[in-house]
Amino acid sequence: MKLFPGSHRSFRRENPLDPVLQARLHLSQDDRFRLGFVRLCLNAADAVSRLVLRRPFVALRETEDLLDEIAGLTGKPLVEHILDRNGGTTITAHGLDNVPAKGRVIIAATHPTGMFDFVAHAGALLARRPDLKVLANRETERFLGEDSIVPVDIDKTNRAVSASTTFAAMERHLMGEGALLVFGSGRVPFLRNGHLVEPDWRGGTTRISRLCSAPIVPAALDARNTGYYYGLRRFAQFLGGGDDNFGAMVGSLRYAAELMEKLGGSYDVFYARPWPPGARPQELKASAEALVPGLYRTGASQRAQDRQGR
Repeated sequence: MKLFPGSHRSFRRENPLDPVLQARLHLSQDDRFRLGFVRLCLNAADAVSRLVLRRPFVALRETEDLLDEIAGLTGKPLVEHILDRNGGTTITAHGLDNVPAKGRVIIAATHPTGMFDFVAHAGALLARRPDLKVLANRETERFLGEDSIVPVDIDKTNRAVSASTTFAAMERHLMGEGALLVFGSGRVPFLRNGHLVEPDWRGGTTRISRLCSAPIVPAALDARNTGYYYGLRRFAQFLGGGDDNFGAMVGSLRYAAELMEKLGGSYDVFYARPWPPGARPQELKASAEALVPGLYRTGASQRAQDRQGR
């Protein structure tokens, strides 16, 4: 009996998940010792979780098996393969006619869960927009395929360090009449009093839409992560002295497990009427969050909580 299932992979020269771990935890590519220690801890956490909770906590072995399965796939075949797992995942799209069938367009979406957000939107959109690309952290190329993403490199504070290169790639895709999926805040929200709290949306979508004269379609997925994600993120934030950047970084280790736990379920995605090029980030955020009433902490939900607390 193996103490850490999946540990046979450690004898490979490179495990398929190693570059993802290095990018998410900002580890040097030459620092094999720290990477090995991280893998040991994650395997140990999974082993204990399987014994106690009957499910892996980080799903390191399962994630690497998935990466082996989808190696070589891209675009619609890749998305369909993922959604077919666990008996099939149902994605129901609402307002899909609001997304133009051709021509440049930006779909500006909420980011409630992590990697599953792209899979869900792609499952709804690719038949209508086979030219869809997503603005995503570079390491997600391992899951989504290099043809499906406009990559962005971020630092430990969640700031883009490839801004000019990424902006130019976004411009090329849009000027080629492509569809671009952008997650407005670039960060998975945290949970407060039963509602998701997503950071302020960034201004990049507004700037690129104005430059390319591209309409913007606010979008939202009706989903949230499990308590394991929010618990890990809060605990890591506590260990980091209240630093949410550190909490989000450690919490991201749950993204693949959160994705796989959602496969086999049913989910709704929503698309609002297009906004004109140059629409402000706060307007787009409010429009997208309003598509799923009760999921996000909005002004209305906060006022209701304040009244209850009186």
